[in-house]
This record gives sequence, structure tokens and C-alpha cells, in this order.
Amino acid sequence: MKKLIAVAALASLAACGGSADEPAEDASLDEAAAEVIPSTSAGTYTSTTEDGTEVSVALNADGTYTVMQGGEQVESGTWEDNIRGTCLTAEGGDGEDCWNIQPGAEDGTMDITGSDGETMNYSYEG
Repeated sequence: MKKLIAVAALASLAACGGSADEPAEDASLDEAAAEVIPSTSAGTYTSTTEDGTEVSVALNADGTYTVMQGGEQVESGTWEDNIRGTCLTAEGGDGEDCWNIQPGAEDGTMDITGSDGETMNYSYEG
């Protein structure tokens, strides 16, 4: 009886155009992934460190970024949103550095938590 059920199940899959080895495509999985993966806006995020140094991160629409500190460029590379957050990959770096970017308490600000767990408040210009 079990063999008959298994054969019937395979026949049903074959009739639907699928096979037992292929996972069924499910739009709800794509929707669930979209809810988990952040959607960061390109623009410039600016903050001031505890010692008064201005830091700005420009996330460009083409997937590149630059980091300026005290008026000098200190880093550049590529960025993308993925399940780990907004991830920056520096040119010549050791891999991704992922951030969690959330709206701040005031309009036009964002709270950004780095991979080190430290959160800073940045103003945002789109």
C-alpha cells in the first residue's frame, strides 16, 4: 500500500511538471525573505563621534560607498542589503561588515548598529 501511495504521489508531481527532487516554488517564501532583508536607501548618513570628529557614509545607488572621517576618505567599496543587514565590503578588506539601520527617534535620523554592537545616531540625506 505504501508503494502505491508513493507511486501516486510521483505521478501527481510529474503531472504538475515538477519532480520529487525539485522544491515547489512558493511566492510566500519570496515575500517572507523580503520582510527579513532590509531595504536601505541610498544617500548620505552623517554623525559625530564622541571626540567631535564628523563621520559620513555615502551609500550610492550604484552599490558603491565611501566613508569620510574628519574630511578625509578613509574607506570605499561596495554595499548591499542581505539577510545579515546592510553589508559593506571594503576594497582590500577582510569581507563584509554588516550594519543594522533603523529609523531614529527624530525625523531625518537613523540609528545604526555596527557589527561591534555599538549604536550611533546618524542624520540622513537622501
